[in-house]
Amino acid sequence: MTALDTRPETPVRIRKPALTVRSIVRHPATPAFIGMLVVWLSIGAIAGRGLIDTISAGIIIATFLVIVGIGQLFVITVGNGGIDLSVSYVMTLSAFLACQIMAGQDSNIVLGLVVGVVAGVVAGGVSAFLIEFIGMPPLVGTLAVGFGLQTITLIYSGSVVGVASPALSDFTTMQIGPIPVFGVVGVVVAVLFAVILKRTPYGRRIEAVGQKPVAAGFGGTRPSLIRASAYVLSGGMAGLAGVFLAAYSGGASLGLGTSYQLASIAVVVLGGSLIAGGRGIVSGLWAGAVLLTLLTTLANITRLSSGWQFIIQGALIVLVLALSRNPIARR
Repeated sequence: MTALDTRPETPVRIRKPALTVRSIVRHPATPAFIGMLVVWLSIGAIAGRGLIDTISAGIIIATFLVIVGIGQLFVITVGNGGIDLSVSYVMTLSAFLACQIMAGQDSNIVLGLVVGVVAGVVAGGVSAFLIEFIGMPPLVGTLAVGFGLQTITLIYSGSVVGVASPALSDFTTMQIGPIPVFGVVGVVVAVLFAVILKRTPYGRRIEAVGQKPVAAGFGGTRPSLIRASAYVLSGGMAGLAGVFLAAYSGGASLGLGTSYQLASIAVVVLGGSLIAGGRGIVSGLWAGAVLLTLLTTLANITRLSSGWQFIIQGALIVLVLALSRNPIARR
């Protein structure tokens, strides 16, 4: 434009990257979705039938793992070596507390759920205090809280007998045709937290603190408070998962949450999130949860021992990490 040209400049439009086959293939969550499909089809090929029933049952069971895994994802994404090793103990204690309050009465559902979640929030708050304000490493702090909760549960469970509400139990197994209602709830919860993580200021702070805590601090964020909030969220989600799992399984038991401690970490890794923090992928976590659940089903069908199941799960995690490597992950 010359000095005599008074026409307004045309604004430059910044185009967002188009969704292409290449971008889908290179997405960190893609291996989890492919693995989920392969294992599901393998179950159908071996069993010879029941593909719809298998995926329906798998989604129901995977939803418990999705709920507790979302909290674990936020802790891992916020960085600082964060991993919550208290989730299994939180699930068990919350299950006992909620079942005592519900006592088999539908009128006590809301109160039982609230108490279970609040117990988890308090446990997460204690972990946050030990890690962010006392200075304990995350593994040590959360494990110490977990052992404390385990002791409380052992004492408490000896004198408490309670069962979940029948309506809540029915809700966890309800289906509309082949569609599990509880599985739909799991999808909705995953979408909600994906929006929180990727579309809200809080979620952006979670990832920013996980990537560059010092830079995030210069931007007005208090990394210690953001990290603390992730542990509180993790405790609350573990408490909620514990209450639902107790309702599904018929009541609370001392070993109720045991398998979820490492599984909640595995689904975060399988879903393509960075174990070092800074990138969380909720959709991948959902796929990883279904994949891990279907993998257990496949192992049971083929009558593999528990030892071989752990070996396969470990090999799968290594394979997914290798397949999901990309320029962003290597930075």
